[in-house]
Amino acid sequence: MISIGLAAGGLYLVLVGLGLLPVPGGPRNLHGPLWIVLLIGIVLVLAGVSALLQVVGRANAGGELPADAPQWLRVVQYLLGVAMFASFAVIGSWVAIGGDPRAFSGNVLVFDGATNASIARIAFGIGALITWLATIAFAVAGARKLVRGKTG
Repeated sequence: MISIGLAAGGLYLVLVGLGLLPVPGGPRNLHGPLWIVLLIGIVLVLAGVSALLQVVGRANAGGELPADAPQWLRVVQYLLGVAMFASFAVIGSWVAIGGDPRAFSGNVLVFDGATNASIARIAFGIGALITWLATIAFAVAGARKLVRGKTG
């Protein structure tokens, strides 16, 4: 049931991101470009599909598919993971580079707006870098595992 909820919520955001449904609260409530909303929706759809795949493929608690799982199922699981990691990295990168500096505010940062924005961009930039590195590590490790599975 979680998979259906994730996919349904994601589909809603995909439709908003594509401009087929209105932005909740109106366009003034949107604090980023619609492609970010679209990307977040795609991540949720992929997460829903991934959760369903875990059930259908009889994965264990660690997400590992059983030894007798078909190769196509392993490839789909791998591609979903890479796509989700990369999407998170793109979102973090956008916030660090292109985010609206007026949106960087809060009770923790007590500096002027420009300093708050710089601190937030640096923090999101570090997070984005870590996420890109994790995406690369996940992609390489997963590809090696897929190749080993074919030959072993």
